This record gives sequence, structure tokens and C-alpha cells, in this order.
Amino acid sequence: MSAVATAGAAAQAAPATVALDTAACPAIPEAAIRRIVGIEIGDLLAEPGDVPAGGNHLAMICQEGVARLAARGAGGGAPIERELRLAEFPGDAAPRALALAGVEMLAALDPAVRHRIQIRQSPAAAAPAPPARADRSVAPVGVEISAVRREFLGQAGVGGWGGRVDLDRGLGRRFVLGIDVEMDGGSTSVSLGEASALLVSAGAFGGLRAAGARLAGSLSLGARVGLASLEGTPAGGAAATGGTALRPWWGPALAARGWIRTGPIGFVAAIELGIAARGARGLADGATVLAVDGAWLLAGLGVRF
Repeated sequence: MSAVATAGAAAQAAPATVALDTAACPAIPEAAIRRIVGIEIGDLLAEPGDVPAGGNHLAMICQEGVARLAARGAGGGAPIERELRLAEFPGDAAPRALALAGVEMLAALDPAVRHRIQIRQSPAAAAPAPPARADRSVAPVGVEISAVRREFLGQAGVGGWGGRVDLDRGLGRRFVLGIDVEMDGGSTSVSLGEASALLVSAGAFGGLRAAGARLAGSLSLGARVGLASLEGTPAGGAAATGGTALRPWWGPALAARGWIRTGPIGFVAAIELGIAARGARGLADGATVLAVDGAWLLAGLGVRF
């Protein structure tokens, strides 16, 4: 870059060495020709009417639809000549064709002209590319809001719908940590009335994640800890009394999630498998009617921000 800049500065300081004569070609605008030649060789092109001593000379003569170009170098000698049929260059193409042909002829005669063209054609140093924005499918922090269905799979297991909010943070591109808060519940009818359970829990997970351009997913191990509010409501006329109980439950779990980003938000699906190390049971007439115990399965769908 510095070498090109130094050469460019030196070239800009060089005196004009090329005289352009288009008087014998009035059909083609001289200003258009001079503009294109000037773009190619810069201030090596002398002003109209100036003939630099010991310089190069480019003349154009137009007759009967043919443009004859003659370029003579500073050292004299036989000129380089070329003919162009103007009918092959309609409209604005003619000034450009004559100018570029003339510049090529001058470059063959004068190293200074050739060097100036090389400077112009050298690619400019590319501006540093801005840091690549991480794809939002693997953004450092993700927030999800989901509808979930939780089922305890054992006998009299609680099952019901609920909602969950997840917060996860990536550690690089391969690892992820996440926490969530969830509330769900279910109920069942028994001979003495109705039994219901309201579950509030929190989970903490850590594991691996992978991502493509718009798709990503994670597989994590963790644990879930919660409280179960169990309530029995006797049926009318039943010789029974209702009651409530608040019991803790917890257990290890395996969670898998996948999401796709389609714009400002994405869509997420989640599955969770776990087993209660400590559970809670609701009894009616001495029998278990609701169990927050044993293995559980959760499925959820939601949105991710």
C-alpha cells in the first residue's frame, strides 16, 4: 500500500508529457475524448493547445467513417498507427473507444504512461472488514417463553398444561448453561370428589449446543426442584373432608431443545426427561390419587428472543 501511494504521489508531481490533437476529427467531441484520456493517465495529459517539448503526441483524423490514430513518442521514430470504423461504436461509445485505443498506443511508446496506467489499475487496499456479527441462532443470551405439557408417568401420575420461561447463556459456541421457572398443574376426579395439583419448579442445566446458519439445538443435564400444592375437594354429600398439602419434589433430568430463527424472534421446541428422587403424593381414602413421583416427561413449544 505504501509503495503504491509513494508511486502515485510521484506520478501526480510529473509534468504533462502527452499532447492530444483531435482537430481533424470534429465528428467526435474533443471534451469527451480528453475526459477519458485524463482518467487513464491523469495530469500527464497536457492542456488543450499545449505541446510539451520532448513529449508524446496523439493525433486523431476522421474521414469517411474511419478514425485514424497516430501516436508518436518523445524520441521520434516511426509512429504507431491504428484505424477504427466509427460505425462499430455508436453514440457515446465512440469517444471511449478512441480514447482507450490512443492510451494503449501511448503506453507502448512511453514507460511513464504505462506506469501511470498500472497505478490506476492497481486495486485499492480493501477496508478492514467489520467484525462478523454472531448469528442470532447462537446469541450469547437467549430468552424463551413456552407452553408445556408435563406428565408424571407412574400410577396416578399428575399430568397437565403450564408455562415456562427459560434463560440460557452460551459459553463459546459449544457449551450452554440455562435456568428456567415453570408452573403447571392438573386434576383428576375420584369417588370422593376431585383432587388437583399445582406445581411450581425451577430447573438448572448445562451441556452442549450446536448451530447452523438459522438452526440450533442443545442437549443438557441438570436437575429440577419444585413445590407441589396438593388439594382435595370432596363431592357434595360425600362423607369426607377436603384438605391441602405443600410438598417439595426434585430429581435429575435430561433436556433437549431445538430452535429456528425466522426474523426478530425464533421458534423453539423442548423435551425433558427426568425421575423424581423425592416426590409427593395426594391420598384419598388411603389410596394415592395424585402422584408427583416417578419418571416424568415434558414437551414444550414456544418463542425465543
